[in-house]
Amino acid sequence: MPLNLKYDQGRIRKYHYFMLLSLIQKHKRISRSQLAHLTKMSNTSVGKIIKELMNDELVIEVGQTEGEVGRRATLLEINPNGSFIVGVELEKSGIQIAVVTLTGDVIKKRQLAFEPDKSAHQVLDELAAEILLLLNQVGNAVNEKIIAIGVSIPGLITWPEGRLLRVPQFHWENIDIKGRLEKKLDYVVYVDNHVRTVLLAESLYGSMKDFNDSVCIYIGSGVGGAAMLDGEMLRGHRNTLGEIGHMTLDPHGTMCDCGRLGCLQTFVCSSEIEKQVQKPIQEVFAASQREEDWAVRLVNRARTYLGLAISNVICIYNPQAVLLAGPMVQEFPALTEAIDNEVDQYVWRPLKHSFHLVYPEIGRDSGVIGASALVLNEFLRYSNDEI
Repeated sequence: MPLNLKYDQGRIRKYHYFMLLSLIQKHKRISRSQLAHLTKMSNTSVGKIIKELMNDELVIEVGQTEGEVGRRATLLEINPNGSFIVGVELEKSGIQIAVVTLTGDVIKKRQLAFEPDKSAHQVLDELAAEILLLLNQVGNAVNEKIIAIGVSIPGLITWPEGRLLRVPQFHWENIDIKGRLEKKLDYVVYVDNHVRTVLLAESLYGSMKDFNDSVCIYIGSGVGGAAMLDGEMLRGHRNTLGEIGHMTLDPHGTMCDCGRLGCLQTFVCSSEIEKQVQKPIQEVFAASQREEDWAVRLVNRARTYLGLAISNVICIYNPQAVLLAGPMVQEFPALTEAIDNEVDQYVWRPLKHSFHLVYPEIGRDSGVIGASALVLNEFLRYSNDEI
């Protein structure tokens, strides 16, 4: 019995260890007494676990503030250099690899071209070699503190197995990305869809920090979605929850690349619009700015269907905030110009003022930071799975 009791106490202590670490990450700066108040733990228990976190170099003290009764309270925050994560973004436009701190800062990165003529296994083997080169550049002091490797990629991915079912852009099917990379590298690898990693990154480091119930609509060469409930990523039965790009909005509409008619992405994503008008997307928006009728109608149509999609998502998920992200949103602001008015026309009246429309804060490194956020999110919730 004493052995079992000790074992249980150890697991509960581990749970509290990661719970406090997660709260410090969420609040950015917080005192021991505030942590005790939030968790209902005793000040003594919090103090002991914070000492462990500081000994493990995961938490540091960062000055003091006035306490509730005039006493100075020492503030705690995540030590950005306490551990590191390797983030990888696989896109048709190129592959990014970076070493990222626990606070989402890139300290070193490498870029390489995505070569579509190479097989998936060739690309992954070269990626593994490039990761090793990057780790060699940052040195042993950083290598010893690497938690894991996160990979962000478009397409359908199984979770947590990390097997890629299909990426139309790459013409890859049924590839064991996690297994292949873990054989080449002495690290745990996490793999997920790029829309989820974008939402995770903004939730941990960016514009979605204050929203526990949230949705991301990502518009680029395709359309994707992701949703979080009470701070946890929703995945669905086959990790495909949020694939709103193939939600039918007009059964008599244009043929989608999936073979069906009138999917959302046929109205709003760059590849479908380019296919319909046989012009680069930059030209479409430039012509719209010049008020050429054909282009104005295309952009207005895209905005209308985006408004419809947002209103439908609000009815389905009832989020506090909707993150509008992706190249189409960030490179062509005309798409989301006055989007509030479009949403207002279609959203169900009881939900009209229940949400915020939000845009990303993280810049050009969002892919690798998102991949690192995938690892950090799993690291912080590790004990919840264990208990």
